[in-house]
Order: sequence, then structure tokens, then C-alpha cells
Amino acid sequence: MSLVHRRGRSRAPVLFVTTTRNEADVVEGLNAGADDFMVKPVRATELEARVNALLRRSYPAQHEAELVFGPYHFYPPSRTLKVRGVQVELKNREYTLALFLFQNLGRLLSREHLHEAVWGVGAAALSRSLDTHISRLRTKLGLGPASGFLLLAIYGLGYRLEVVEANTLPESLMR
Repeated sequence: MSLVHRRGRSRAPVLFVTTTRNEADVVEGLNAGADDFMVKPVRATELEARVNALLRRSYPAQHEAELVFGPYHFYPPSRTLKVRGVQVELKNREYTLALFLFQNLGRLLSREHLHEAVWGVGAAALSRSLDTHISRLRTKLGLGPASGFLLLAIYGLGYRLEVVEANTLPESLMR
């Protein structure tokens, strides 16, 4: 892991913008972990194109035309979701949370991790907003045995979205 990424504990792409054209400085920046660089003065359209290219390479799933999880079809470029061909109206954070849960199927996700992924660093860990969003997603997406997916609350730990088969569930969960 590079010096640049180690400090921030992130794999977010890094674009250096510099006033120097000195090759040694550019090489030093790239060796320190930069993913790309630009020399000032910066042209706005070139900057936008470079940022978009870095994001496509760093987060390819976010730029795919469609992500399919059973009957759930996510369209990241337009931030829309269709269930069995019907578009489901989701608010921005609901969409982000739903996609994150589906991309992490079967994984236990702590409340803190979900807060950071959806609300960003520094989100209030004690907020009940996450629980409200989870409840809305269960309802809006029909997450239950009939859909093949269960969104489980793991007491004291977080949430896990699981793939299930209806015939393997206890009778108490079938209702």
C-alpha cells in the first residue's frame, strides 16, 4: 500500500494537481501512490474526464450498466432499481444502502460500517436513521422469503442480507 493511501486508509483514487513539470516530481508523486497527475493550468473538461476515468477504474461496479441480484436489477448510472421489471422509487440514501447490501450479500455489516458507507465518515453512530432506512427497504423491496432474500438484524452487531430458499425456512419465518 502506498504512502498516500496508507494515511487515509482508503483506496480512493488520488489525482495530483501540480505547478511543476519536473519529471522527478511527477515520478515521486506517482511512486507515493498517486493514480494520475495534471499540470496547472487545469482545463476543466480534461479534469472532469480524468476524474471520471479514475472512478471507472477504481469502482467498476458503480459504472456497470446493470447489476442483477435475482429479481433485483440495479442501474448505477441512473441510480434506479427495478424489481421484476417494475421501477421502485427510492430516495438517494435508500438506493445507496440497498446497492451496498446487495453487493455484500451474506456478509455481516456493522452499523458503523453501514453508516460510513451510506452517510460518510463522521455519521452519528447512535442515530436511528439506519434502522428507519432498513425498515423502508424491507417494505419497498419486499425483502422476505418470497423474494429469496432476507434482511436480518443481528442484535448488537448490525445487518446481513441473505439469499434464502423458501423451502429451507422455518415455518415461523414463512408468514
